Amino acid sequence: MDFVTRALVIGLTEHAPLVLAVIGFALLYRLTGLINVAYSETITLGAYFGMWANTTFGLDFYTVLLPAGLMAGFVSVATYFAIFRPARQRNVGVLEMIIISFGLSIFLRYGLQFVFGYPVRFYDVPPPETVMVLGVGVSSFRLVALASVALLSLLLYWFIQRSSFGLQIRALASDEGLAQVSGIRPLAVTVLIWFIAGVAGGLAGAFYGVGSSVAPLLGWRQFLLILLVVLVGGTWGLRGVIVVGVGTGVALVAMSLQFGQVLYAQLALIVAFVVILKVRGTRRPEAGKV
Repeated sequence: MDFVTRALVIGLTEHAPLVLAVIGFALLYRLTGLINVAYSETITLGAYFGMWANTTFGLDFYTVLLPAGLMAGFVSVATYFAIFRPARQRNVGVLEMIIISFGLSIFLRYGLQFVFGYPVRFYDVPPPETVMVLGVGVSSFRLVALASVALLSLLLYWFIQRSSFGLQIRALASDEGLAQVSGIRPLAVTVLIWFIAGVAGGLAGAFYGVGSSVAPLLGWRQFLLILLVVLVGGTWGLRGVIVVGVGTGVALVAMSLQFGQVLYAQLALIVAFVVILKVRGTRRPEAGKV
């Protein structure tokens, strides 16, 4: 029982940002069918934007969340207009789009290194207090981060599932032609999706960065796990992605405690995801499921 409690508490608090990241990636994947490799850099950008605002202007971490998310969202929209929309208008194939996104990822990564340098950077935050949760010591920052991520995830889920804009997003994802006939403007809705995805990724990056450190490969190290979570959970829509994301964080900690090595836990989880995809087959979510 102690093992299960530790896995739950540590998994939920340490890997909470994963849920935000997979929500953003799932929105893009559901709308476009594109495996956007450059999304990893959106996460990294959020970490760097937050760190820059924190260390340059002396803002506390929770104050820099808003500008970090917004700036990552604007960069996401900019990449859509500059790269992905022109490629789609030229009827570029899916494989070529993935290659383009990979090239964009490399460009953004080295651009960050040029601006901020390669050395690891850190947020300027006070040492967190330790809070006991079910007998497990958790830093106060990670506890507040979990509450913040949970709230943001619920807001995003409500926005997609319940708001009028969310209805337009789901309609466009299901059938673009029918959505246009219904009076929905595809460009405006598409831009909104890219912005929301960018904000979610940027916020995830900020939480990842303050929890450890900020480095050019921060988002890239998370990308494979994000991709597999979306491929496995996306069949059941956004709820499936959230549930699988939460379960992945808990499973990572449980296997890390069991094996004694995070690397072994990651490898075991990746193998499990691949087996699931092999047995079930990789399917995009059903029509209307976002």
